[in-house]
Amino acid sequence: MRLESWGFYNYGVLLEKEQEVLTNRSSEEPTMVENGDFLGRNPTMAKKGKIEKWFFKKESTIVEEEKKMKKIKGEITTQQIVLLIILLVSFIIILFLLFRINFGKETDSEVCHNSVVMRGSSVLPADATSLKCSRTYICITKDGSCEGMTKPEIKKVKTKEELYNALAEEMANCWWMFGEGKVNYVTKTMLKNNYCSICSQIGFDNSIMDMKDESGAAVFTENEISKDELYDYLSVTPLPDKEMNYAEYMLGTNDVNSFKGELSNQAGKEVSFGKIKIGEQYFVVMGITSQVKAITWVLGGVVVGGVAVIGLATAGIGTAGMIAIVAGDIAGGVVGGGAAKISDIISPKIGAIVIDGDGVKNKFMTPTIQEANSDEFKLLNCEEIITYT
Repeated sequence: MRLESWGFYNYGVLLEKEQEVLTNRSSEEPTMVENGDFLGRNPTMAKKGKIEKWFFKKESTIVEEEKKMKKIKGEITTQQIVLLIILLVSFIIILFLLFRINFGKETDSEVCHNSVVMRGSSVLPADATSLKCSRTYICITKDGSCEGMTKPEIKKVKTKEELYNALAEEMANCWWMFGEGKVNYVTKTMLKNNYCSICSQIGFDNSIMDMKDESGAAVFTENEISKDELYDYLSVTPLPDKEMNYAEYMLGTNDVNSFKGELSNQAGKEVSFGKIKIGEQYFVVMGITSQVKAITWVLGGVVVGGVAVIGLATAGIGTAGMIAIVAGDIAGGVVGGGAAKISDIISPKIGAIVIDGDGVKNKFMTPTIQEANSDEFKLLNCEEIITYT
């Protein structure tokens, strides 16, 4: 529309100028303009055909120039869009990394997880990469105080549910750090049976005893935290960002009560997960068997300090090949006639659960909470600890 208006405007100006020249000429050279057509001789002006030729040539030149300008503008716009996309993607990546970095435990967890994945990768020789997994030190407290630990990470809890959630997160994080039972991170040169990883060492501050429920009654009356209640919490509480609860994520089943029931039937007595003593320190520990040597989690088969340990298989519950490591006090501190049986144990407690690997031949001891350096921990038979302090 703009070119057309420009053209008609200039064409009209030319016609007006021609008419003015013709009018001012002498009558000796009669010339008239009729409907834009020139009649007679007019040596000073071009005929209409020449004017039209000039006009269309001019218009054609302008159209070509504008096409060139549009092309240039289009190229600049495309370059700008590509540049903006690159800058936007770079900005998102930087933000993602900044939000992921916690300058503390999460960063250590990611370093460990990445080294585990690299060790288990078929791309690089396992011996060419080392595990970079360290133990973290955590204090769970109600009032922020923490006795008996030097500069631990403080986790304040106000309710029993918050306390269980803190423990559930530590257990789930440990399972994730070491590949969720899907990665063989021990090498062919690692010939021992059982390799353990202490992900966290947790202190339970005495201020937890001051915790009250909604009615004002003390939550923990016997200076102990029930592991059975903890596993009930794991069985019903959804894991963030996953369509499963904590027990399903780590054990392959959320039917923990049926699992305990079957073990109790085999024992002829009630089997439990035991207690956590407030004021003491505990390990969050998991493990893996050597793919070369061990076909299952190998137990020591001995009695330590009057405490025995056995492995019991369960049928039809949860993950195929699930084995419970059960420990407890032995009457008189001795076992007659060979290895201990579950019937020999006075108060059997589930120390850990061992499951088959997912896509690998190894067995995995799922994360468990055991008192640091206790007889129960020693009976897990961790032949080597592969996390550093």
